[in-house]
Amino acid sequence: MIDTVKMYCVIDKSTYDIISSNSVIKTSYHAATGEVFYNIINDHLKGSYDSSLSVRLDCGAKYRLAESYVVVVER
Repeated sequence: MIDTVKMYCVIDKSTYDIISSNSVIKTSYHAATGEVFYNIINDHLKGSYDSSLSVRLDCGAKYRLAESYVVVVER
């Protein structure tokens, strides 16, 4: 039985910016220096009857897609 399915798709910078501006962003940073360690951009699909669908944005380098952005949908 499959418990979790994760799909990802390459997106352009403008799509990344639109999704990012409408999402919840969790950031880890060093308070004294202001250095940002990471951002987690995450939200749920609006209008979906199933709230267990999650949408996350990521940089493409993590998926060996240099200089691109990725949207990850997980259930």
